[in-house]
Amino acid sequence: MADNANHDSGSDGGMSHDHPTQVQRLAAYASRAQFGDLSPESVRQLPVHVLDCLACSLAALGAPPVNACHAQVQDFAGTGPCSLIAGGSSNPVYAAFWHTALVRYVDFMDNFLAPTETCHTADNFGSVLTAAEYAGASGRDLMLGVALAYTVQSRFVDHANFMTRGFDHTAQLAFSVPAAAGKLLGMSEGQIAHGIAMAASSDASFANIRAKPLSQWKGLASAQSALGAINALFLARRGVQGPLAVIEGPNGIDNLLHMQVDIDWEHEGYEGVVSSTIKKYNAQVHTQSAVHCMIELVRQQAIRADDVISIEADVPQITFDFTGGGLYGPVGQKITTKEQADHSLPYLLAVALLDGTVMPAQFVPDRINRADVQQLLRKVVVRPDHDYTREYPSHMPAKITVRLKDGTVPTHTVQGFPGLPSHPFTWQDAVDKFDQLVDGRLDNSLSTEIKHAVQSLETIQTRDLTKLLATVPYPA
Repeated sequence: MADNANHDSGSDGGMSHDHPTQVQRLAAYASRAQFGDLSPESVRQLPVHVLDCLACSLAALGAPPVNACHAQVQDFAGTGPCSLIAGGSSNPVYAAFWHTALVRYVDFMDNFLAPTETCHTADNFGSVLTAAEYAGASGRDLMLGVALAYTVQSRFVDHANFMTRGFDHTAQLAFSVPAAAGKLLGMSEGQIAHGIAMAASSDASFANIRAKPLSQWKGLASAQSALGAINALFLARRGVQGPLAVIEGPNGIDNLLHMQVDIDWEHEGYEGVVSSTIKKYNAQVHTQSAVHCMIELVRQQAIRADDVISIEADVPQITFDFTGGGLYGPVGQKITTKEQADHSLPYLLAVALLDGTVMPAQFVPDRINRADVQQLLRKVVVRPDHDYTREYPSHMPAKITVRLKDGTVPTHTVQGFPGLPSHPFTWQDAVDKFDQLVDGRLDNSLSTEIKHAVQSLETIQTRDLTKLLATVPYPA
């Protein structure tokens, strides 16, 4: 992995190897990563997650906020050495922005789950893909970059309390994106450390992004984080230095979080993808089990919406907090936008009962605002369950109880859903999801070529894949 652009190499100024900071230790961890460090299971799962990321990216094309991002790139970024999904080219800073907006917007991408925190590991993908193409990296290098980024973000989620201290889960991208992209670009430990330090000290985002009522920024905030992180990384490559003690130094992140963040990078592997969860349904990750439970119940018993008196959902506390009216605010009796709908468990359960599935079609304005789902969601009651909370995140139990006018009470319970680390997606699962999301967006020939390229990442170059992605038609 080598950077093929002619820029100043920068320096390792400010580096102290006698007492390295957390950022310096992270930079060393990134620099020594090799494809051979990955376990066979990681190598097997990486193409599955890459294809899932691309499915989500292509499904986002044409959404109004994504169109705004597209216009922004076209108007302000010009052309450049990085090809763009759905055509054109740009500089790596705006290419990373564009690709991150795509993978994130439909909110169907993968996640990492910790007891009280979470993150979207796929938020790293757009930057890693961009850096790999810019550096002329191989498909194996791209896989390593994804594994590295996923692991770094996940470790900050399960070793720190960003969200409970009011920061958004996109804040950790300031660490994972420069670490992985810097490795792909062949940058030195010092340059990577300074890139991380600058991004981490300047690109923090706040958890109110996830609070009700949700705005369109919920689906775009990670793209802004990617833009800042990649910009900081290239400045570091030119020799600009950042505050290396951004975590443990005076007024650093430790101070903000009221805890000591101390990750053992010297003994950490690169297995983040193995612990990531892929969504089976187009809904907030903590709702997946409840949605799965409702869909299974409807398949087992014919339930007519007109016969429903109430729907009761028993879920872990974190599901209640994000989507049931808990910590992040009331879900509301009137849902009008996609951003509100995919984070409202009442809406999700109502539409799952009515339609038997939860996919992008369940979030078009006409479906959201139809009377049947608007009336039914008002009958949903969400309750946090103490035992389910204890079992999370190793399991994600959910129980659905439907009370009907004839006095019957259909009930169903699940322990999880397909896509959890304990029940990971297979390649065929990823293909099925990809085919659903790109249906009508590209012809069968291009779809087949993209899937083959991803399945063959170990033997191709990143540019072989990005060349195909650039030919995807942009929706009229």
